[in-house]
Amino acid sequence: MTSILTERVYTFLEQNSILPNEQKGCKRNSYGCKDQLLINKMILENCKKGKRNLSTAWIDYRKAFDSVPHDWILKTLELYKISPVISKFLKAGMTNWKTRLLLSHNEGLSKSDFIQIKRGIFQEDFLSPLLFCMALIPLSNELNNTQYGYKIYNKVINHLFYMDDLKLYAKDDQDLEGLLTTVKQFSQDIGMEFGLDKCAKASFVKGNLTKTTAITLDIDTTIRELDLDETYKYLGVNEGNGINHAVMKEKVRKEYYRRIRLILKTELNSKNRIEAINTLAVPVVQYSYNILNWNVSDLQRLDRKTRKLLTSSRMHHPKADVDRLYLPRSKGGRGMIQLEMSFKTTTIAMTTYLNSTTDWMLQLVLHHEGTKKLHSITKETANFKHEFNFQYENANYNDQPSIKQAKLVKQAAKKCGIEKLTEKWSQKPLHGKFNLRSQQADVDQIATHQWLRSSGLKAETEGFILAAQDQSLFTRNYQANIIKNGADPKCRFCDKFTETIDHLISGCPTLAPNEYKNRHDRVGQYLHWHICKAYNIEIPINWYEHHPKPVTDGDNVTILWDFTVHTDRTIQANRPDIVVKDFNSKTCLMIDMSIPSDQNIAAKEFEKLSKYKDLEIEVSRMWSLNASTVPVIVGALGMIKKGYQKHLDKIPGESTIQEIQKIVLTSTAHTLRKALSI
Repeated sequence: MTSILTERVYTFLEQNSILPNEQKGCKRNSYGCKDQLLINKMILENCKKGKRNLSTAWIDYRKAFDSVPHDWILKTLELYKISPVISKFLKAGMTNWKTRLLLSHNEGLSKSDFIQIKRGIFQEDFLSPLLFCMALIPLSNELNNTQYGYKIYNKVINHLFYMDDLKLYAKDDQDLEGLLTTVKQFSQDIGMEFGLDKCAKASFVKGNLTKTTAITLDIDTTIRELDLDETYKYLGVNEGNGINHAVMKEKVRKEYYRRIRLILKTELNSKNRIEAINTLAVPVVQYSYNILNWNVSDLQRLDRKTRKLLTSSRMHHPKADVDRLYLPRSKGGRGMIQLEMSFKTTTIAMTTYLNSTTDWMLQLVLHHEGTKKLHSITKETANFKHEFNFQYENANYNDQPSIKQAKLVKQAAKKCGIEKLTEKWSQKPLHGKFNLRSQQADVDQIATHQWLRSSGLKAETEGFILAAQDQSLFTRNYQANIIKNGADPKCRFCDKFTETIDHLISGCPTLAPNEYKNRHDRVGQYLHWHICKAYNIEIPINWYEHHPKPVTDGDNVTILWDFTVHTDRTIQANRPDIVVKDFNSKTCLMIDMSIPSDQNIAAKEFEKLSKYKDLEIEVSRMWSLNASTVPVIVGALGMIKKGYQKHLDKIPGESTIQEIQKIVLTSTAHTLRKALSI
C-alpha cells in the first residue's frame, strides 16, 4: 500500500517541480550521495584553485526520523496540495501508530499498555523517506530565498541535502550565520533539534582553511569551529582543508583489504567467495570513484594486491591466467570485478550522466570538470573510450532518463572491456589454449563452463582446475620448456612421452589402470544411481555410497554393470559400461563412458557410436528390443561437445551435465595433485 502511495505522491511532486534540486535523498533519476559529493567537490576545488573565501557548515539532526512531528507532515501534504484522499488516509493511519514495551523477568513477561506514537516515521518503509523529504522542502525554499550563498560560475549554491544530512555554503562567516539562523528557526518551529556534537563549521580565506570563531545562535546552540588538523565525515568522505585524497584513499584501501581478508577466512565455496568480494569489498572502492582522485595505477596496485591475497589463501594459482579471473563465469572466468575496468566504465557512465542531466548544479559540475587538467572526469572518459575503442548506438537512447542512459553506456563499455580481456586471454600461447579449443565449432561453450556457475567447488580446487586448463602446473614439460631449468621433459611415470597436463590426465599408460579407471567408474556410479532411482530400485541416499552390482533387476527392467553381452556372432566390443533393458518400452540402452583429452571429445564420441553398432544389431535380434548406444563423453578438463544433452536425455533419471563435470574435474584434480607430488 505504501509503495503505491509513494509512486502517486512522487509523480505528483515531480510533475509540479516541487522537489528541490538540493535534496537528493529520495530523488529518482539521480546517483543520490554521489551527486552531492560531486557538487561539494566542485565547490571546494573552485574555492582552493581560485583562492576564494568560503564558509561552510555541517548540520546533523538529533534522531531525525524519530522526531519529525506528524502534524507537520500532514501540514506539508496540505501545503503542496497532495490529494485529500491520501492525506486523510495517512492521518487516519497515524492515529493507529502504537507500540508497547515488553519486560522479561523471572516470573514471566510484563507488557505495558499501548503507547501512542505522536512523532517520527517508520524506518524501512516505502513512503517514510518521501514524507521526511517533504517535511524539509520548506526549509530548502527558505534557504534559497535568502541572499546568502557561494557564487560559482554565475550561480549561487547555499545548501545541499541528503535526507537529513545538511551542508551549508556561504561567502563568509556572517552570511553563514544568516543561513544557520534560518535553519535553526525552521527546526525549532517544527520541533526538531540539532545534534550539536555532530555539527561543525569551517572557514576558508583565500582558499586556505583558517581558524575563526564558533557561531553562537542562542544560549543553547553553538556551532563549533573545525580544528585545522581535524576532518569531518560528510556522506562517507572525510573533509578538512578540502578533501584529503591521500588519507581517504589509504582509508579506503585498508577497509577494502580488511573485508577481503575476512571473506577469505570463511568456509564459503569459491563462487560464493567471489560474489561476497564483489558485494561487500569492491563497493567500498567503487563508492569513491570520481570523488577521490584515483589514478589507474592506484587501482592496478589494488587489483594486484587482491590477487596476492587470493593466492595466499590458495584460491588463485600463482601461475594461472590473470585476465581470466575477471571474466564472467559463463565465459570461463571467475566473475571477479576488476577495479581498474570498473573505474573506467564508471567514469564513462558518469560523463554520460552529466551530459544528459537537467539538474543545473550537475551541469555546473560538467563545466567544472572540463576546466580541470588533472583527474577530469570528461577528459579521462575520452581516454578510456579510445582505449576500449568504444562507440555506443541505440535508437531509443536519447529518450531515456539520464540515469538510464548512464547505465546503458556502462553496460556497453563493460562489454567492450570483457571482450578486450577475452581477446588478450585467447592470444596467450599457453593460457589461451583451452579458450581457443572451447570456441571451436564442435564444442558447447555454455555447457563447458557450466561447472563454474553451479558446481560450488572449494576455492583451492577451482583455482587448481583452472590452472590445469591454463597449462600452468609444474609438470616436467613446463619445467623444461617454459621456465627452462634443465629438467627432463619425459613423464615421471611411463618415461615414454612428454609430461604435459594432457598426458597426465588422459594419456599416461601407467596411470590408466587405477587413476583413469577410478574417475571413469565414479561417473558410471553416478549414472547407475540415477537410473536405479528412476526405476524405484532401492539405493543409498547419496550416489557416492552406491556400489553397482553386475546385474540389478527391477520391475520390468534389468540393469547390467560392466557386464559382457554374449552373442551368437563373435563381437569384440561387447562390454558397454551400463546396459538398461526396459521391457515396458522394449528398449535397450547401451551406455558407454569416456573421459579423453579435451582435444579428442568429438573423435571419441564417433568412436563409441561406431564401436557398438554391431552389438546393437545383435542385441536387437536376440532380445527383441530396440537397441541404441548412448555415449557419455566429457573432456578430462571439463570440455563438452555440442549435442551432449540429447544423449543425456535418453538416460533414465535426472543426471545433469554440471554434476558429471564436477565428478570428472574433482577426480582429475586428485590425479594431478597425486602425480605432481611424486
